Formats: sequence, structure tokens, C-alpha cells
Amino acid sequence: MRGIIRSSSVQMVSVISGLLCRNFSTSHCRLAVDKALLSKLRKQTGIPFINCKKALEKFDNDFDEAKQWLQDQAQKEGWARATKLQSRPMSQGLVALLGDHTQATLLEVNCETDFVARNEKFVDMVSKLVQECNRNLISVGEKRVDLKKEELGEMKTTDSSKLADVVALNVGNLGENMSMRRAAYLSASGDSFLYSYVHPSSPNQKNDNLKVGKYGAVVELCRVDASSWSSSTDTSPDLLELGSHLCQHIVGMNPKSIGEFLPDATGRSKTRHQSVESGEDDSNVVSGEGQKEEETSAVEQEQEANDLLSQEFLLDTSVTVGELLHSNGVEVKDFVRFACGEEGEEEVEG
Repeated sequence: MRGIIRSSSVQMVSVISGLLCRNFSTSHCRLAVDKALLSKLRKQTGIPFINCKKALEKFDNDFDEAKQWLQDQAQKEGWARATKLQSRPMSQGLVALLGDHTQATLLEVNCETDFVARNEKFVDMVSKLVQECNRNLISVGEKRVDLKKEELGEMKTTDSSKLADVVALNVGNLGENMSMRRAAYLSASGDSFLYSYVHPSSPNQKNDNLKVGKYGAVVELCRVDASSWSSSTDTSPDLLELGSHLCQHIVGMNPKSIGEFLPDATGRSKTRHQSVESGEDDSNVVSGEGQKEEETSAVEQEQEANDLLSQEFLLDTSVTVGELLHSNGVEVKDFVRFACGEEGEEEVEG
């Protein structure tokens, strides 16, 4: 009987010891998480501490494996959430501009609320996206490139992941539907320079060539007399001011096309219908032809209202943009304007 009791006692002690050892081992592993690595992992990924700790425990403090695992998990969760939220409307977001006097990229990224649009994580994501877009578009070698959501999503980052994956990851982190809507790239020619403007401009921009706001514009200018244009004149105070003011006008007045400037002898502009000689006797025109002329005139006036050169200059309504540029010996070769959340022509038609 004593032998049986002794044997049972030994077995019980063994079981208890095993349980204690197992609990001690688990507790020991948890306590062994490297705090410095935990802090570094949290900072680099932006993922909550509890998930970072779990990853380090899972991979015995192997930082690289833990980081990769966290990113893979976040990517899966992000795509799942992005799919779930994709039907939600997005009227907020940011327009980012990156470039200088030789090349520039505009990118619009949308989200659901202004609260997220002002979130530091969202701003950082948009800044990273426009830099990746700019790098990709420069390598294309085209003077101008316009891209939509699907094409943007397929672009690769420097670490070979897709831009769509970057967005999905942040959908998972911020919990809102978000998407790259469009991008435009513009490069200057040998006789032209680019000028840009973003509104409202943030006072906390870390990169002078990278700006984010709700509106953005880039305009390409060249001298009428190309021989007077040099690498030093593009940054002269007068041209910098003119380029900036013209971009502000484009943001505020939303022209759809450049148009054509037809100066008269005084340097004032003449529109197409104004330049037609008026020596005919209108009283002899039949009513049907007169109605057609009125309709044509109305269409021309609407077109002129959308032509940049025919618009009254926003900062001085006594002159048109065409007159202002003519007096400064400057021409507009191209321009791009983005307004966050505005409806495009294809959306209105759809």
C-alpha cells in the first residue's frame, strides 16, 4: 500500500513540476522580449505594441522576421477591410505635388473624412505615394503622362511592392476607405520652365519640393523670345511671382484649356467673334441664320469662359490672362490643375 501511495505521489509531483516548468517557460519567453526591439518595431511599422510583442515572441526576437510577418498580416487585414469598405463614398483627401522647374508630379488621394485627411499617417502615406509616382514617371521619359487609379495601383515602390498594397495597408491601419484617384506628370522642354502652387499650403512641410493641400496647379511657361530665356531667368523674382500668380489663377478660375490670344494694335485681346469684321448689314439676315449665329456666339462665349487666356486675371480683373502674358513676353505651353474631390467629365457623363 505504501508503495502505491509513494508511486502516486511521485507521479503527481512530476505532473505538477511539468506544469510549473511549462508555465515558467512561457512566462520566461514573454519576459524575454527585447524592449529596444519592441520599441523599434512599433516605430517602424506603426502597428500596436501588443501585435509587435506577439511577433517578437513568435520569432524569438528576430526583428526582420517579426517585421515581415506583421506587414504580411496587416496587408491581409488591409485588403480585407478595403474590399469591405470599397463602396463607401470618398469626397475628402489630399492633392500632393512634387517637383521643381524642370519636372513635376501631381497626385490626388481620396478618403472618406477630413479627419483622416489631416491625420499624420495619411499625410505621410500621400507623401510617400507621390514620391514613388514621381520616380516611376520620370523613368517613362514622356513630356506629359496622365494616369488613373488602376494604372497607379500597378506601379512598384522601391521595395518592389505595388502602390495599391501601400494604400490597402493604410486602409487597415486607419479604418477608412481610401484610394489613389489620378496623377499627372509634366516635364519642361529646353526653352520652358515649370511653376507650381498648392492651396492651402502647410507651414510644416519638410521638403521644399513636396507640398500637400486641397488644390494644386502646375503651369509650363516659355519666353516669346527664346533667346532671352536662360537657366537664371526661371528663378528671377518677376518670373517666380508671375508663375505663382498664374497658378493661383488656375486654381481659382478652373480653366479647361489654354485658348488662343489674338492681340490688336494696342496689345488688347480680341476673341474670335470680336475679330470678325462687322461691315455686314445684320438687318438683311434671315431670322433662321440669325438664330444660328446667336447659338454659335453663345457656344463661343462659353468656350472663352473656359479658355485660360480669355479669362480676366484673378488678381487684376482689368486685364485678361492673355494680355498679362503678352505684356511680359511669356506664353503658356501647358498646365495641370487638380482639386480634391471634384467630379471629372467622365464621372459626370457616367
